[in-house]
Amino acid sequence: MEIQEMKAQRFPKVTMEEWEKAAEASLKGKPFTALHAATYEQILLKPLYGAETATLDVEQYPGFPSYTRGFYKGGYAEVPWKNAHVIKADNGAILKEKLMVALKEGQDAIAFSAEDIPAMTFTEFSALPLEKYPLYINTKDHFLAIASFLLKLKPDKLTGIAGTDSISLYAQKGLVPDERLLALQAEAITELKKAFPKLRTIHIDITPYHEAGANAFQEISLALAEAVFYIEWLKKEGWSPAEVIESMSLHFAIGSQFFMETAKLRAFRQCWTALCQAYGITEDRIKIPIGAETSAFTLSKLDSHVNILRTGSEAFSAVLGGVEYLQVRSFDELRGMPSALGERIAKNIPLILKNESHLEKVIDPAGGSYYIEVLTAELSRLAWENFVTIEEAGGIIAGLKAGTIQKELAAIFKKRSADLATRIKSMIGTNIYADLHEQKIIEKPKLAMLLAENTVSSFQDIRSQIDEETTLAELHVKDSGDEIIPVKSQRLAEPFERLRERAERIGAQAGLICLGKLKDFKQRADFVTGILAAGGIAVQRSIECETLEEAVQFVKESGLSYYCICGKDESYTAFGPRLVAAVKQINSSVGVEVAGKLPEETKAEWQKAGLDGQIYSGQNLIEKVTELLDHLEGVTAYE
Repeated sequence: MEIQEMKAQRFPKVTMEEWEKAAEASLKGKPFTALHAATYEQILLKPLYGAETATLDVEQYPGFPSYTRGFYKGGYAEVPWKNAHVIKADNGAILKEKLMVALKEGQDAIAFSAEDIPAMTFTEFSALPLEKYPLYINTKDHFLAIASFLLKLKPDKLTGIAGTDSISLYAQKGLVPDERLLALQAEAITELKKAFPKLRTIHIDITPYHEAGANAFQEISLALAEAVFYIEWLKKEGWSPAEVIESMSLHFAIGSQFFMETAKLRAFRQCWTALCQAYGITEDRIKIPIGAETSAFTLSKLDSHVNILRTGSEAFSAVLGGVEYLQVRSFDELRGMPSALGERIAKNIPLILKNESHLEKVIDPAGGSYYIEVLTAELSRLAWENFVTIEEAGGIIAGLKAGTIQKELAAIFKKRSADLATRIKSMIGTNIYADLHEQKIIEKPKLAMLLAENTVSSFQDIRSQIDEETTLAELHVKDSGDEIIPVKSQRLAEPFERLRERAERIGAQAGLICLGKLKDFKQRADFVTGILAAGGIAVQRSIECETLEEAVQFVKESGLSYYCICGKDESYTAFGPRLVAAVKQINSSVGVEVAGKLPEETKAEWQKAGLDGQIYSGQNLIEKVTELLDHLEGVTAYE
């Protein structure tokens, strides 16, 4: 066939019904709906999307309300995203050194972790190139201190973002801020607005809710609810809604569900536009900066280099969704202070996405995908409904005080954790493909420093304390507010990390009694090895045991306190219960289990022989390994 003929070839047009019939033919009697799956947002995912499944109006152009496809007509070609890697350092001198290197190597915003550097002095802060680059600083507990530093320094030009979210920050601590704290913040942002009109200081940070387990539409609705709180609060201080939004920015964490996270950012812009229009705000004032960070929620201390894949995927998802600032976490930051390699990779991931994948050259690359457009529409609908529910119940503060928000977040977190524990969801290196021989990371603890507990009556009282050597810690104002159930930040991998630490401490080891030839036991032996490895338990396999005597000899020679029998069903039928009884006769306190879920009609015979349990697919891995470690550590014994 000639090249021109090849170019002229066309695939025949196929309808959705034909695709469904073809899929059903391969499902061996199962219905097509067996391929559907529900997300944590309770959105039903289909295996195929097309024009027939996407019965919705899709915006054709970016830069027009409701800004689903982006705030700007030219996308990143018009407003490029900024690489705002968070610099972490023990002191101001190291911070400046690391920041200057990062800026030289392609970072284009000033971002650092104020939490990690409470000892930074005013002099050290003044040495940073604050006027040359936009700021992207989540000041957290140090907002009043950094605001005071900026006002004393009085740079001629200041752009970007330097603010805190008192609602989500305090919710993590189990508080809602009181009137005294809010009054101090209002004073500070008012002074900053006068001095630096292009600096945004109301920074809505949704990360704490994300790290508590929130699904995508909950994050959007909580962002909207917080925005309403800040608008209504500052209206009492004489601000108009438009002035509040001109000083506002949004920050999301991006999780591991690639397409859902892309749709989350797109859906947020839809809902945000509707909220702004309800306040009479239109056109360019709607276009607030949206920043994103890769998720701490999905990081793991185990097989930490896999974190590079996680953060790379999450950064890619964020860029597709549309962000103005991007922060990628270091793969080894859970060790305390990240390594030089960890920081280098984190800084370079956005550069690769921009300069090698050329994502800044395509305007809304996700636009027009039937799948993503459907997800966006569904998230927008669910988020708005949830937002209305929150507001009807009294708003974000009322929801936190009542505990309803925390309860809803905890329910989603419980579901996420259960899916990992039963391996419905996989976390490479953590609950599957665990590497017991990985090199252990040496942790480098962060510098600990006590914060002052100042009680002041005005923001001016804080500003008056500053001299050249005043530190952020010395200006810290005492937390105050009503107690609530904390919005607890967690990581999905933590239960597995605790199991691995415990197993390493006791040198946990299990024996696998392998019945028959390699092909007979390999599948179940590999499965059990993987389950035990996820909990930090190493295995010692027997030789190919063709007889009961060979299996018993392995038990006698290995002298372990726990064994799992692995083989084909035929081997189990031949001498399974007899093998259990023989092992128990050697030592009644030895734990004996079997790989696979036994039929109910044969389980009783095994249990009568002394079988202690089973290891099978769908089992709660956390509970199972905890039970085994209890036995191996001598907390409990199988008797």
